[in-house]
Amino acid sequence: MKHTETGYGGIIFALLLCVLWMAATGVIGAIGLYEYPRSGSYLLVIITVLIPTVFFAVLFTIFPAVRSWTQKLNLAMLTLPHAWRTVGFTFLTLWYYGILPSGFAAPAGIGDFFIAIAAPFVVVALWLQWAGAIRAAIWFHVLGIIDFFFALLTGVTGFGVPAEQMSMIDPMTEFPLVIIPTVFVPLLLVGHIIALTKIAIDRKQ
Repeated sequence: MKHTETGYGGIIFALLLCVLWMAATGVIGAIGLYEYPRSGSYLLVIITVLIPTVFFAVLFTIFPAVRSWTQKLNLAMLTLPHAWRTVGFTFLTLWYYGILPSGFAAPAGIGDFFIAIAAPFVVVALWLQWAGAIRAAIWFHVLGIIDFFFALLTGVTGFGVPAEQMSMIDPMTEFPLVIIPTVFVPLLLVGHIIALTKIAIDRKQ
């Protein structure tokens, strides 16, 4: 009973942190502190993306209870939220209407869409404990991180985007679009990290 209560307590605490994070970044985005060129750089967006992952890494390193909690998490449930990455289709829609450049919107939108489509299949494989399910989960979460990396690389450096279209990326720093890189990306990224960490822990036993 004690272990169960600890597990539920950890989940409630994690959900509370998520709500606080969404509220804080939502307010920052709404008042325009992320906006470029007002902010002068994309640094605040980058820091916002990295904070949850760094925070988890620190807690995982310092507190044995966090490591124990991570091990008890359900891998399928850690994978399921990525089905929400169908929101990446928004990028393709905005590209179609000329709001975002193709060099950014196409890879980011298509990458997110395929990850979202794959998520339910990986979840079912894990839930039914099919052969190769763990390997599929590893590939899924690694590719999910790579997708985020290239989307951020393109958005921040303009990699693959013609110089004359760079200003078209600026709407991604404005509310409400800024919610995608500052809320959904950080939380889903740390979800990837937690999932891979759990797999690594399980394999050591």
